[in-house]
Amino acid sequence: WVIDPIDGTTNFINGIPAWTIVLAGVYGDKTKIGIIFDACQDECFVAITGHGTSLNNVALEKLPTSSLTDGSVGVGCSNRVTTTGVNEAVAKILDAGGVFHRNASGALSLAYIADGRLLGYTEEHMNAWDCLAGQLLVAEAGGGVEVQSADAMIAHGGRVVVGTPGVFEKLIAISDQAFTP
Repeated sequence: WVIDPIDGTTNFINGIPAWTIVLAGVYGDKTKIGIIFDACQDECFVAITGHGTSLNNVALEKLPTSSLTDGSVGVGCSNRVTTTGVNEAVAKILDAGGVFHRNASGALSLAYIADGRLLGYTEEHMNAWDCLAGQLLVAEAGGGVEVQSADAMIAHGGRVVVGTPGVFEKLIAISDQAFTP
């Protein structure tokens, strides 16, 4: 079990209603269960490998193909890396005609992609407890998820890129350029 009792701690402490409770079940180096509960909105996102993604027990539709100009892309910022990469990623998203969104809860942003509220998400470094559940939510909703080892993410964290079909491929290219050492 990989648990984050509060993702978006700064939001929680300051009364900003953008924080979540995150639970992922990992077996055999793969995330098998993902749950993100947004207590402020009473929304519970659940994914089980091979069974799709649901929101409050209602199955979500598969994500449609979209482009960067169709909505907003979440961009995460971690104090584990310099700001150079995130600045470059934001600039490239804007240059491509997109809009960036930052809510200080990566897990909540990932849940919003699974539900079609955001088009994608990129962050140079996330911890496993912030991303594993959300990556499964997106994958089970039909989105693209950068392939990773769950065990390696648990041990070290790493880059996270997810998105709707059409946006995912563009975000991989942007992230490859922005987050190159």
